[in-house]
Amino acid sequence: MKRIKLFGFILVLLASAEVAALAQDSTYVSNEYAKAMAVYQRAQRYNDAALTKQALVDMSILAPRDTGILRSLAELYYNNQQYVSSAMAAADITRIYPNSLVGIEIQALSYENLRLYDKALEQYEKLWLTTDDNNVLYQMAYLQYSIKRYTEAITNIDILATKITDESTVTLSKSDGNVQEIKFSAALKNLKGLVFSAQGNKEEARKLFNEALAINPDFDAAKSSLAELDKG
Repeated sequence: MKRIKLFGFILVLLASAEVAALAQDSTYVSNEYAKAMAVYQRAQRYNDAALTKQALVDMSILAPRDTGILRSLAELYYNNQQYVSSAMAAADITRIYPNSLVGIEIQALSYENLRLYDKALEQYEKLWLTTDDNNVLYQMAYLQYSIKRYTEAITNIDILATKITDESTVTLSKSDGNVQEIKFSAALKNLKGLVFSAQGNKEEARKLFNEALAINPDFDAAKSSLAELDKG
């Protein structure tokens, strides 16, 4: 078994050396890139996701610093729920351009879907520092609640409360998988209530859930929060 593994390793090294040598031939690279692009265009025409992905991988090897290709590849992986792959492709973008908002955002979303909340939070923090986007800060607060960093979650909820207006809205998921747009103030009250509930302050949590419903009576998440509290 050890000999087989060693033989495989040697083959990899030889293949890598051959690719490196071929990469020095600009004509070869140009021709192969044109071929990969033609495959990509045909795959798009035929709506062939697998072939599209392979063509993008081939182009990313031939043009490793083309972040447009990497973005398309990362988005394709993400849209097909291949979150490990989308995170890695997005990480390649930020290795080239560390402040790429697209690369950071795809990593954040990918890690969140993988339930790697600490890693997702790192990426959302980078987004927040660059964009000052209220939706990003809300997501940070929610993830902090999810991983029991309650003090940080409350701090960010309170910061958000000073930044939004009475008309500010946010789009959140419903229990049936659909989404709904609600007042941001209601979302903050519900999230703060979740933090208080997790800390054992049921009375304050109930008050906040009811305040959220007073603002948005059809707020699905607040209804669920209150129902869960009543079960306890």
